[in-house]
Amino acid sequence: MYNDVMHLKFYKIFFIFKFLIIQNIFICVSCLSYTKIAFASTSFNESYDFVKFDLLYGQITQDKPSRMLLGLNVNLSPGWKIYWKNPGEAGLPPILDTKKTKNINSAELLFPNPKRFVFFGIETFGYDDQVIFPIIIDKIQQEKDVSGFLELNAQVCSEICVPVRYNFDLSLLQKSSTNLDKILKFYKKVPIALNKKDLKLHSVKIRGNEFTFTLDNNLSIQPKDIIVEDNKGNIYEKPIVYINGKILSFRIDMKNFVVNDLNKFVKLTFITDKINYEKKITNLKEKIFYTSILGLEILIIAFVGGFILNFMPCVLPVLSLKMLQLVNFKTNEGIMYRNKILCNIAGILITFLILAVGTYLIKFTGNIVGWGMQFQNIYFLIFMIMLTLFFALNLLDIFQYFIPSKILSLLSYKTEGYFGDILTGIFLTFLATPCTAPLVGTAIGFALSGDMVEIFSILLIMGLGFSAPLILLMIFPSLITFIPKPGKWMVTFKKIMAFLLLLTSFWLISVLIELQNTNNQTSKVYEDNLSVINWDMNDNDNLIKELLEKNKNVFLDVTADWCLTCQANKIFVINSKEIIELFKKNNITIVSLDWTKPNDKIKQFLNSKGRYGIPFNEFYSNSIPNGKVLPELLSKKIIKDYLKLIE
Repeated sequence: MYNDVMHLKFYKIFFIFKFLIIQNIFICVSCLSYTKIAFASTSFNESYDFVKFDLLYGQITQDKPSRMLLGLNVNLSPGWKIYWKNPGEAGLPPILDTKKTKNINSAELLFPNPKRFVFFGIETFGYDDQVIFPIIIDKIQQEKDVSGFLELNAQVCSEICVPVRYNFDLSLLQKSSTNLDKILKFYKKVPIALNKKDLKLHSVKIRGNEFTFTLDNNLSIQPKDIIVEDNKGNIYEKPIVYINGKILSFRIDMKNFVVNDLNKFVKLTFITDKINYEKKITNLKEKIFYTSILGLEILIIAFVGGFILNFMPCVLPVLSLKMLQLVNFKTNEGIMYRNKILCNIAGILITFLILAVGTYLIKFTGNIVGWGMQFQNIYFLIFMIMLTLFFALNLLDIFQYFIPSKILSLLSYKTEGYFGDILTGIFLTFLATPCTAPLVGTAIGFALSGDMVEIFSILLIMGLGFSAPLILLMIFPSLITFIPKPGKWMVTFKKIMAFLLLLTSFWLISVLIELQNTNNQTSKVYEDNLSVINWDMNDNDNLIKELLEKNKNVFLDVTADWCLTCQANKIFVINSKEIIELFKKNNITIVSLDWTKPNDKIKQFLNSKGRYGIPFNEFYSNSIPNGKVLPELLSKKIIKDYLKLIE
């Protein structure tokens, strides 16, 4: 028995030994076959169907014998791309790791001129089809060869992004110059750094978010594209280029550019058909001047945005008050009817004028302004609570029992005086300001980032848009005939309006209570089965960065109890069963920033993103480390489209 066991063990050992010998022979044969080609790879590399990597040998540079020129050849399947050194709004650049190599002091990966790609509104920079990245190897000892494994880490994307890793065995490089022409073809496309004298900056004109750069074009550059990067690595949209003799100008929207960074730098990469250039401009602040010429487009956006405010969920009480006025006006004479509507419009415009003055004064003192921030003020909330209660009690006919007649005459709709109508217009506007409706965010962002002319013009035009329904009724009085004739229904209608106003009062009271609450209860507004982190910026500025390092995908939600549009986004989109499942599937963590109470850091964060109000939502992932801002009003389709970027 013992001998049988020993024989069995002997045969097992013999079999394993035989297998290892055969395997080593196979590996040696494979290695011999690989030495016949001009690129290096290793047997432990993963095979990718959508991309192929080759390492091409170029030459030893003549001026510095310790330097070698290699080429990283990347062949991509149709629809796939690899990124430039600055990917843009999403993606990661390819990098080289020399830890496993010998006799290499440094390995510099050079980047030829990239292409712009747009996917779901996200703009990135990179390469498709085929690209060769030149590599400058600096050897430690020039008389010795390099060896070991040069590791490549990159991200290759189509509709999804795939991280790739590849190791090149430097000892298998074939020392020939057969690939030099291929490498030099792409080496010539690497942008050349310009000095201070070349393409000297003449001026920078700022109009709201629009920057116009003017440079002395002594090199006669004819750029097809200019890539504009700031000191934080943000890249902006493709500029519009103008060339007039030896002057080169380009106009670009830099809405997320922080004006305080003007004393730092902007990097420009000029893409041409021949030689590409790059230039760092460090004296921006010295060359800047501002202009206040407003474009027709932004005025139209402001007007339409103001008009849309009439139909936002948070303006439902406002609409009810307007309806009540229309019913009462129907019984009045034509002149009084027009005068009362005119006073309503005046109240609205006066309030927008007050907002413009306040905004300018706050900006003049160097502070940051936000839309809807008055709802963070206790005294303002108390005033609005009292006002909505007064209106509601008046409509229920119990107002007269405890309110002095003088105050009653000011607030009642029944008075023939016009001060109450002006007060109603003011009330309508203040109640509408927590909303950031479509186009409102764009107009407000342009106004708050501009000078005095922009602030006053845009806010007053928005006021006219908000007044548009009343203006139409004043111009076309016959429109009032669509409302039924006065009757018993008005008693019921008044009670319904009073009930809506009471709901508004209770909502404002809840906001006031929450403003006094020291406990952070933000997570209660989300479904229990969602992963939610309540972010306190005062304790940790780098939470999102830390989550990305843990391979988490992040959905940032800046919200507040007084922002009804924020709550609508949660109820109808974020907390819906379909989106909850998608968030789970994509490992999404919701990071909630509660702006119910004043918080300077949140205000500065929004300002850095070119936003001055909420709702504010943004997706982050390792492929979108700088975030992608979503529209103010969310929908399931919008969420699905953005999730495709991180799947």
